[in-house]
Amino acid sequence: MASIYKRKNANGTTIWRAVVRIKGYPTTCNHFDRKQEADDWASNIEHQIKQGQFKFDQHNRVNTFTQLIERYLNDGAIEHHRSAKDTRRHLSYWQTRFDSFSLVHLTPELIGKERQILLEKPTPKKKRRSAATVNRYMASLSLLFSYAVKQLHWISENPCLFLTKLKENPGRDRILAPEEIDRLLTACRQSRSSYLYPIVLIALTTGARQGEILNLEWTHIDFYNKLALIKETKNGRPRSISLSEPVLEELKKLYLVRQPFKPLVFASKTAFGRIDIKKAWQTALRIAGIEKCRAHDMRHTFATLAAAQGASNLELATAMGHRTLQMLQRYTHLDVQVTKKFSKNISEQILKGGA
Repeated sequence: MASIYKRKNANGTTIWRAVVRIKGYPTTCNHFDRKQEADDWASNIEHQIKQGQFKFDQHNRVNTFTQLIERYLNDGAIEHHRSAKDTRRHLSYWQTRFDSFSLVHLTPELIGKERQILLEKPTPKKKRRSAATVNRYMASLSLLFSYAVKQLHWISENPCLFLTKLKENPGRDRILAPEEIDRLLTACRQSRSSYLYPIVLIALTTGARQGEILNLEWTHIDFYNKLALIKETKNGRPRSISLSEPVLEELKKLYLVRQPFKPLVFASKTAFGRIDIKKAWQTALRIAGIEKCRAHDMRHTFATLAAAQGASNLELATAMGHRTLQMLQRYTHLDVQVTKKFSKNISEQILKGGA
């Protein structure tokens, strides 16, 4: 049975000591800052011992969750993630929850409870996280535990693997109607940001992601062949996109006034990093009278317009850099030439021959 004791440290702080005694098994104990943590831990340990799942040989290891995160970050393992910024944010949250917990005490039951808290707890903006967002937090945590298992051998199994992913809502597909495209492009031309119109035009005529567009460098632009190389993609494979004549005209204007020491096509005017067009984008949407539209919806719109022109799933996947079709692995000889017609035709359609 478990016993919980309240004790005071020499510095005056209070700790709660949990002791689990079950006949025929070694006594197991631990201490916590809160009584509820001690109760939860003791309950989990009792259950594991009775089920024959508790690993007494690992219990006294002092590797904590915080130590694991520090090792993970210092080893540079996270630098291989394309979404390293999000992963750091996720791990920062988990550290506030698990902190000095010994790794062997982070059971699927405990993590499951914490996942539910994450799902129900409001964000700083007083909104609830979606199931998809919580799944991303869990994915980052699972990667961390896999590192502890495979690289460090600090634990024998990843506790996250015993939890089923939360069911996510169907993806949201917002497609702009022709009249919305006209209003949006007009508003973008009138924007105080000289970058907004070419960025939106590239998105609509190529299906490129916003991050891919903002990462473009002048060395990636091939004016002669009317191509742009996207080196950093979501799936990790570089690809080229076709640039229509109106897009090339906009890029040439920017090229003439570029600052040679800034490599990015859409370089910040005050720094060397990427620009932030969120404010200009929201202003353009408001002026155009368009609601519930995200930058990523330009990608959905491109796919819909291209499909309406007869593009096959394979051609669309090639144009947009998707790897969801297994057949793509057999068609590596397909290049950007096969999708040039879509960028050209869509450009003519939405601009109606005008610049």
